[in-house]
Amino acid sequence: MNVSLVAERYAKALFELALEKGAVEEVYHDSLLISKTCKESKELRLLLKSPIINSGKKLTILQEIFGREVNKITMTYLLIMVRKNREAFVSAIAKQYVELYQAYRNILTVHFSSPVLPDAETRARVIELMKNFTQSDIDLKAEIDQSLIGGFVLNWDDKQYDASIRREIDNMRNAMAKVNLYKKGF
Repeated sequence: MNVSLVAERYAKALFELALEKGAVEEVYHDSLLISKTCKESKELRLLLKSPIINSGKKLTILQEIFGREVNKITMTYLLIMVRKNREAFVSAIAKQYVELYQAYRNILTVHFSSPVLPDAETRARVIELMKNFTQSDIDLKAEIDQSLIGGFVLNWDDKQYDASIRREIDNMRNAMAKVNLYKKGF
């Protein structure tokens, strides 16, 4: 079964329910928590995917982990996922919900890669430039990539702006490879 299709359908249904109940923000924060918890806990991911562990046990564990932390709508959603044997998709659905929320609030996630983490002034400048360019609120995620040597790379949606030294070196290498040093006739 296609995980992204299942995640998209369930996340959309959850989003519409949260919108109807006026709990979009709460469910968004719950989805961030669920996604983060699943990402950090290999045991939880294995538990949710395990066909050996029965639904009742999974339900009890999910209630222990998230019961006091999440909204009633989110907890009910988790219970339905377990009842319908869709608990393996909980993390993917939470990520998809975050994406739906960000599209709803016009928030764009931009990944900033550079050899060092940007200082506050650089972050503010990149956020301001991207905000003007995309007409969206910017959620900047900074990452370290030593292979860039210098400069930076911005990724958002399906776009990329590469202002790195590595790209410049690659461009020079490709240009040099096209130069023919052999002259016919000598």
